[in-house]
Amino acid sequence: MAIRIGLYGCNMYRTRELLEGAQMLSADQFEVVACYDIDRAKADFAAERFGGQAYYAEEPFLKHDMDVVIISLPPYLHPEAFLHTAQAGKDVYLEKPVCVDLAGRELVLKAARDYPVKCYVGLSYRFIHPFLKVAEIVRRPDAGKLLGVHAHWLAPGPLLGPAPDPAKLGWRQRLEQSGGQLVFHCCHLLDWFRWIGGEMSSVTATSYTPPEAALPHEEVELNAGFTYEQGGLANFTLSQHSHQAYLYGSVETENYGMLWGWRPYSFVKVYRSRPRAADETFEWAGTDGVEDNTGAGRNALQMKDFIDAYLEGRPMPCNLQDGIASFDMACAIRESYREGRRVSVPPLVDLPA
Repeated sequence: MAIRIGLYGCNMYRTRELLEGAQMLSADQFEVVACYDIDRAKADFAAERFGGQAYYAEEPFLKHDMDVVIISLPPYLHPEAFLHTAQAGKDVYLEKPVCVDLAGRELVLKAARDYPVKCYVGLSYRFIHPFLKVAEIVRRPDAGKLLGVHAHWLAPGPLLGPAPDPAKLGWRQRLEQSGGQLVFHCCHLLDWFRWIGGEMSSVTATSYTPPEAALPHEEVELNAGFTYEQGGLANFTLSQHSHQAYLYGSVETENYGMLWGWRPYSFVKVYRSRPRAADETFEWAGTDGVEDNTGAGRNALQMKDFIDAYLEGRPMPCNLQDGIASFDMACAIRESYREGRRVSVPPLVDLPA
């Protein structure tokens, strides 16, 4: 059996990455049967490249006979696209973030309850090798209880000086369309915190943005400390004053200490018995640290995760609850630093299985 896939949005780089990844490990398990974009040229190009019929309007596209719709659009469009796709009875692969504001959150939840289709959410750090390896090590029987997770995200510096002409800004630079760096990009890391340690109970955060920042809505320097419901801490630092893109950190359990990094040097080092030399070292080639000896990157691994679960009739491994949870964590961070106090993280939402 092959999953019949429709593309809702044909111009996002993630659309290309996901399909190219699926072709690496799951090429015989899916086929693209329909491609929809309001830009006719982009819909035609996708149909020529990936197969299927091109559509230029939503209604006829959603009437096409298909199993799963991959929704990959500017994030502020995700909730309404999800609603219409679920109304049409199609299962969904929904790119992150699932929403960028509370109104979008409520729309997504109402749609999921009114039209309970399967939904996989594209939170991909679970499939990047350093993050995947840390998760595997934390789950070893002899690792002991998780005590602390530390993650530092260095990002290229923000726009400084006079605010640019709003008409010249793309959706990534508009808070109401992307949710900002914290929602649009950091959702991956917030999801990874939960994936390796469980649900969060509270967060305390601080933030600083210099007065000369051209986009003052963006957090330029951010520190957030989460407490896990099962004990332990997850500390997150975002710095957009850097001239590089690099993530690094450490993880502590009762019996292990770990150092990890992603890009340009991707590694995990495990310390058990010797304080100065790692007992185990894992390294990955490639500037993004997603290569391994099979040549399968995160997109191939993630699409295989989705396709295997779908064809086997299992629950979606990364689902709408996970997507909402990462958004709720980002909102709790902002509430904490704006109010200057520790705040509770909302519990996991209840959705149909």
